[in-house]
Amino acid sequence: MSDGSAPARRVGIMVVVAGLLLAVAVWFLLRPGEEPAGMPKLVIGDQRGGAQSLLQAAGELENVPYTIEWALFPAASPLLEALNSGAVDVGGIGGPPFAFAYAGGARIKAIFAYRSITGRGSRASAIVVPGNSPLRRLAHIRGKRLATVRGSAGQDLALQLLDHHGLGADDVTWTYLNNSEAKAALGTGAIDAWSSWGSYIGNALLHDHARSLADGRELPAQTAFYAATDRAIATKRAQIADLVQRLARARLWARTHQAEYAHVLSRETGLPIDVARFNVAETQMKPVPIDAGVQREQQAILDRYRKAGLIETVPGLDGAFDPSFTLPAQR
Repeated sequence: MSDGSAPARRVGIMVVVAGLLLAVAVWFLLRPGEEPAGMPKLVIGDQRGGAQSLLQAAGELENVPYTIEWALFPAASPLLEALNSGAVDVGGIGGPPFAFAYAGGARIKAIFAYRSITGRGSRASAIVVPGNSPLRRLAHIRGKRLATVRGSAGQDLALQLLDHHGLGADDVTWTYLNNSEAKAALGTGAIDAWSSWGSYIGNALLHDHARSLADGRELPAQTAFYAATDRAIATKRAQIADLVQRLARARLWARTHQAEYAHVLSRETGLPIDVARFNVAETQMKPVPIDAGVQREQQAILDRYRKAGLIETVPGLDGAFDPSFTLPAQR
């Protein structure tokens, strides 16, 4: 004789099974790394101490109406490779690596530009030597081993400084190393000098007892960019336009909140606070329009790279820029 418990158990089992099936369905719809339906995602390529730290410090990562996925890279070269392959939608890079990648056929466009507020380069872009090096002036670098990242802002800085001091690309032995390798090589004496930028230079000067032979203050400031893929420009225009606005506001905020920015930069990256302060003070930027002057600057970089044998031909720049995102950020 039945007491009704068997049907009840069957109903309970059916409820549990239905719940499990629903949970599995939701998991497939909202798998980790994928945005919820209706919530677009923007994949941003960044370097340590780049846009993520700046936007975080300025409060510009609050109330973002889309999902941001950060992809961190050790330098511009792999970031540009990821952009070109479509693995990221947008990313921040210097003008020289952008030119180098574009000359190599990268299918990307510069969409947002910014430049030093001083109009000159900074101490954070420099050719450094060990503190006990016999090299005292840049002229002494002739015939020596100079390390940098191929096609980077460091290499273009070195090419400009060599020319500024009456030397040419053939007057040094180029040693292509990433920044971590170059730092170690400088310490062991495997290279004579190192051309780099940002916190790498800050650490070298403030903690590694390195000395600057010459730095960016001798040269006009160069433009840095945010670049995007053609596909992202076509399919994520609203998100990119919003990001540009946030970047522009954050750059302006950083000019009057250097201490707060340095604190967040140190906390988020692990940089010593003195290096973070150095980096913030030496990289005060403002948004600038992508105009004919920016294009002439890129042309000059390409010409230097061609003269130095880094690229075979100088491409036309007709497809290198999309200035349509820039104008609203200037208001």
